[in-house]
Amino acid sequence: MEEKKILGEVRRYYVVYLPDSELTVSIPAEGDTGLRACADDGSVEEALAVLRDEVSEMPPNWNHRLKHNQGKIKSGEIHQVAEVVRNLSRFNSANGLSTGERTMLMKARQILASEVALVRDVEVAEAEKLLDDALKDGAGGDGK
Repeated sequence: MEEKKILGEVRRYYVVYLPDSELTVSIPAEGDTGLRACADDGSVEEALAVLRDEVSEMPPNWNHRLKHNQGKIKSGEIHQVAEVVRNLSRFNSANGLSTGERTMLMKARQILASEVALVRDVEVAEAEKLLDDALKDGAGGDGK
C-alpha cells in the first residue's frame, strides 16, 4: 500500500507487481477493487493436483469450449484456471487446438505460473516447470 497524489487528491493504492509481464499496477484501495486475495500455498498445491487429475468434460465444439473456458478463467479461481490449463493441454496433445484456444492456453498458463511464482517465491520459469511436471505426472509420466 502507498499513498499517491493524483489530480490533486491524495489516495491510498494497492501496488501490485505482475512478475510475468514485469508490470507494476496501482489500484485504488477505497471501494470495490474487483481483486481477489492471492492464493495461498494450499491453493497452489490444489491447483497442481488439478493438473494431475483426469480431464473434465468440455463441449465438443471449439467455440463452445472457448466460451466455457473463458468463464473459468474470468472466475479468477486458481483451481479453475488450472482446469483450463489441464484440459486444453491434454486436448491439444490428442486433437490440436484452434488458434483462439492456443492463445487461451498460453494466457491461462501465464496466469497460473505467475501466481505459483508469487506464492512459492520462485522465478516464473521455475513455476512453469512445476506446471509442466504436474501435467506430465497426470498424463502417466509420458507427456501425452
